[in-house]
Amino acid sequence: MKVCRIIPALDFGGVEQRIKLTALGFKDHPEIQLQIVVLGKGGRISKELEGLGFEIHILGENFRIPNVGLFFRLIDFLKNHKPDVVHTSGSEANFHGLLAAKIARIPVRIGEEIGFPNHGKLWKMIFNLTYRTSHVVIGISKAVADQLISLGEIPSYKAIVIYNPVALPEYSEIPSFTELNKEDKFVFVVTCRLVPIKNIALLLREFSELINEIKNTKIMLWIIGSGPEQNNLEKLSKILEIEKYIHFFGFQKDVFPFLKQADAFVLPSLSEGFSISLVEAMLMGLPTIATKVGGPSEIIEDGKSGFLIDPGDKGDLKSRMKTTLSMNSIERNKMKENAVKRGQFFSLNSYVGNLTKLYTGLINDK
Repeated sequence: MKVCRIIPALDFGGVEQRIKLTALGFKDHPEIQLQIVVLGKGGRISKELEGLGFEIHILGENFRIPNVGLFFRLIDFLKNHKPDVVHTSGSEANFHGLLAAKIARIPVRIGEEIGFPNHGKLWKMIFNLTYRTSHVVIGISKAVADQLISLGEIPSYKAIVIYNPVALPEYSEIPSFTELNKEDKFVFVVTCRLVPIKNIALLLREFSELINEIKNTKIMLWIIGSGPEQNNLEKLSKILEIEKYIHFFGFQKDVFPFLKQADAFVLPSLSEGFSISLVEAMLMGLPTIATKVGGPSEIIEDGKSGFLIDPGDKGDLKSRMKTTLSMNSIERNKMKENAVKRGQFFSLNSYVGNLTKLYTGLINDK
């Protein structure tokens, strides 16, 4: 079976990491020949996969909708390579890839929405027409699938949910960074792109109130990631006079040494389709706090494997951080066990197995 995955870019980020994991997972499925088409630029992950012998095609195009030249390049590519399945991910890849696959007469066409679309009337019509060319559309969480249905972009019978895959290195292989200078402090950690939707400004404000309220100078906040909001967030930490309790570590290729040495994970996003970072933290045994918007509410069992908060409820985040700080060792160990167990539901083997079953079933239906 020849499967062509079409994606916008392959440099770094959650979507790109998922493609990398998918490729590695299919190594145990020799019956599937995987090729990856990148509409825009490659980068770190594309180079890694090429080095491992995977078939990567980087088109280097501007994938903003619509790009007529890109559309015709995809048609030619698909006609020449003749995959059995085209599986697109992300709105730009869905638009160009699904329409091109339809014209190229690819037997099975699968779209995938990786976040919450917020489309006006025109874009709803465009994607309704786009998704009519697909056989199914994957939502990376039930919330995402439900959003597509509610917008009228797909009928309910076309929607399926396949959660993102998460894989960890062996715990014993994760180094501990002595330069982190944790000492005897309790560390909250967040790993994400520093963009407005991640709501890190709220985290800083709530963390500041927490410090002032409990008079505890033995807590810290580690922020792992980079993005356009970093300078603003660093300025805010100074305005709040909490900069000595905050560490901005910037982008890190490997977040696991930080998770290994932290004590709790926080993700206050305003919107979240899924969250690989959240599941990674759970698999590392960290108590987690995340907003009950989309994916996290399907991942965390509130009060059992972590805590869910309302991003619009001022003080809710601070309250849960305080609860996490006050847990005794028995409560903490129980939550750790539950978090690890829940996180294992999103394993790479499960994800690849679900995709293989989907591909095979759709091909057999032809």
